[in-house]
Amino acid sequence: MRPVRIVSRLTDREPPRSGTGIRLALFQGENPCGSPAAVAENLARMEEVISLAAGYGCQLCAFPECFNTGYALDRELCEQLAEPCDGSTVQLARKLSTQHETAIVLPYVERADDGALHDSVALAADGELVANYRKTHLYGDAERANFTPGRELPPVVQVNGFPVGLLNCYECEFPPLYQSLVDRGAQLIVGPTAADRHFTLRDGTPTLVAYPDATEHIIPAMAAVWRVFVAYANRRGWEVSDRGQWEYRGNSGIWAPDGTAVVSAGPEERAVDSLLLGDCLPSAVPPFSPEGNHLSDSRIPASDRLLPAG
Repeated sequence: MRPVRIVSRLTDREPPRSGTGIRLALFQGENPCGSPAAVAENLARMEEVISLAAGYGCQLCAFPECFNTGYALDRELCEQLAEPCDGSTVQLARKLSTQHETAIVLPYVERADDGALHDSVALAADGELVANYRKTHLYGDAERANFTPGRELPPVVQVNGFPVGLLNCYECEFPPLYQSLVDRGAQLIVGPTAADRHFTLRDGTPTLVAYPDATEHIIPAMAAVWRVFVAYANRRGWEVSDRGQWEYRGNSGIWAPDGTAVVSAGPEERAVDSLLLGDCLPSAVPPFSPEGNHLSDSRIPASDRLLPAG
């Protein structure tokens, strides 16, 4: 097993009791990309990491966006590597969730029954696929060329009796998505991501403006505004493909409902694969405002309808 640095911010020896919170692990690593061999290596790494997380009593373990394949893909590679939601990648996550008694947030490239490709996030728990979320808000021309956006709003599911919502990368920057999830009861929102700095555009030119670091302002603000834990699971290091080179920010972390960091990756964690551990306990977070509540005071209702196509 390649070394994994443990960054632990646990409040107690025992994990939270059912319904009171959740012990969460985020994997931040540098992984191969864009081939069947890369998929096999990434899934083997997933097995190692989940076993490690389970040893710390983690009840949920999350991985970065497009974890099984890598993110820096073109349409041809997406077609080659995509799997159905009952394919080998998700089946392995289901098996490991039972074996280690740990729920798993596993992003992957999905081929739907109609042949459409999706940037999807599976949540496996107790041997079942309890959620399969297809990213609704795609980022940039390359994602729009590779994937079809989903039409369902992001889900809220129970893990350890605790309501967990899912977002995917760019979606972590959309306040209405948080409002929708929190309105449906989410107390923790997990957002796998593939957030880099400069990258290669679909036409082969480099970006002139770096992708912003959402964890500097947006993520802490959303946690505080909506009074919810927010977890951001990113890569570190480099991916290299025919499309170019990507250097990821390595800015994974968990932010509490008052906007403070429960645990976050620093410079040391950008140099080595890391597992960030944190307890999400609402009872341990002080009030953010003496009286106001953004969710209950908002006069703009969240919509539970299907999203429009496109």
